[in-house]
Amino acid sequence: MESVPDQNVNATAKLSHEQSLQLVRDRLKEKGDMPIFSASVNRIHIVGSDPEADAMALSEEILKDANLTTKVLKLANSPLYNRGQGKIGNLSRAVVVLGFETVKSAVLTLKLIDSFQQEFPGIDMTGMLVNAFLSGGFLRGISSKCGIKDIEQVYICGLLHNLGQVVVAYTLPEYFRDIRERQQAQNISRLAAERQVLGASLQQLGQDILNDWDFPKNVIDTLNEQKMDGLSRIRNQTELTGSLASLTNQTMDLLYSETPDTHKTLSELKHELSTVSGIKKQDIGDALEASFRQSCELAKDYGLSKKHLTPKLREGGDEDLGKLARQFAYYASSEIKAPAGSEKQTEGNVIEVSAKSPASINAATISPATINSATGGTVADPSALLGILFEITTLMSQKAQFNAILEKVLEGLHRGAGFDRAVLCLLNPAHTSYAARMAAGIETENLKKYLSFKLDVEKDLFSKIIMEGKELLVTDINQGGWRAQLPSDFQQKTGASAFILGTLRTKSRPVGLFYADKALSGNRLSADDQRSFSQLVAQAQLVLQMR
Repeated sequence: MESVPDQNVNATAKLSHEQSLQLVRDRLKEKGDMPIFSASVNRIHIVGSDPEADAMALSEEILKDANLTTKVLKLANSPLYNRGQGKIGNLSRAVVVLGFETVKSAVLTLKLIDSFQQEFPGIDMTGMLVNAFLSGGFLRGISSKCGIKDIEQVYICGLLHNLGQVVVAYTLPEYFRDIRERQQAQNISRLAAERQVLGASLQQLGQDILNDWDFPKNVIDTLNEQKMDGLSRIRNQTELTGSLASLTNQTMDLLYSETPDTHKTLSELKHELSTVSGIKKQDIGDALEASFRQSCELAKDYGLSKKHLTPKLREGGDEDLGKLARQFAYYASSEIKAPAGSEKQTEGNVIEVSAKSPASINAATISPATINSATGGTVADPSALLGILFEITTLMSQKAQFNAILEKVLEGLHRGAGFDRAVLCLLNPAHTSYAARMAAGIETENLKKYLSFKLDVEKDLFSKIIMEGKELLVTDINQGGWRAQLPSDFQQKTGASAFILGTLRTKSRPVGLFYADKALSGNRLSADDQRSFSQLVAQAQLVLQMR
């Protein structure tokens, strides 16, 4: 190993990559037991990733850290996560409300902010943390629109993308200032200045630190320096996440830095984000605004003052940037209020249970779904879907009543997958008829009353699907002969011209089926809708197989 220069050495002395890394490690040890390096973070990450772990196991690890326990409870009681569920004072319930993946990413965010909130002359540490916090949220918003599956891990990639910058500024402030001074004095890029001073880029040192912390390789690889020449749609998920993380961080740098490193305009950054992700530029803008509002709601719970979320208002030719900065400044200065109806049961978002249900099931209120104001229909919420899937997993591990899991599946179909209505139909014990027993969504009462028929596999499509154990997506009942297999008044009574069915079976015995549609919004059912539907129905099927 190369010797490390004396720590009082002139900061202009060039270091090798290995010397820089060793100096960072030494300084981190001198800082003592920093929150981000605490054993609790590693244990929580391990337990949260264990498919056999339940909410109680994760709660026990969090309870070992009193400060973290308080903050996780505050987060679970925030308007964003606690929608009409009453005050949460029990940590295991907080874990269920948030979901395992959200808890893991929240713990990392809390500890990162706790660790590095210290000011040095000429270094804006708080600004770097705000950049990381907002970049993670923005990246989460984009990833939910472009089909990335592990949204919370992507959030972590955005949060930690500039970790090298944060850690070097904190541990080696004299070297960090020297990078800035050389960049300005020699009129060179920041990357060139970093290599002059440290023998490596800040991104490379960030990867080294993540490697020391035993992060997965696919997370570490997203910190690779991104080459943006000849932009095109990126299909590889690790490369896509890395490119999106780089571009979202550049966007926040443009909004919050006194001297942004990027020379691109906001419009150019949105265009590049659109190109590599394959989603519309307008959707990029919508994700940016939505993620910022969400970050404003959560800032206080994460230990960041909202005043730090106010972007730089500067004069210049970038009209889009100026408009967005003023808009964000308004959001940041406004009081964040709980969504209307968060303290009461919301009509149209209740899991209904028929009085004829063979089991005794209490009606349960579900969190309000996102409603499209133009159509009155439901909008899919991938983050909510992910959280509900983890809640189902938790209920399964706790051996909760089957009815409770069915309610959660229906909630997932409505609030997560974005179906306007979702219904569970069950066979009677004699297998001579089926009827709707539970429903979630908007205006489901009439639909529940209608979906009750004698079992007839020759003439009735629903009966055929129940008995054959299939899943079926019907995109238009007026095509392909579907109408002939449905009651003559089906469309009149249900308002649906498209729907999806999935059976529920125990071993080889039929139990019933799930029905879902988007009849109120009139939206077409897509392959993504079918994937979300199948994922949720599979959870209910898995529970039956385990019993």
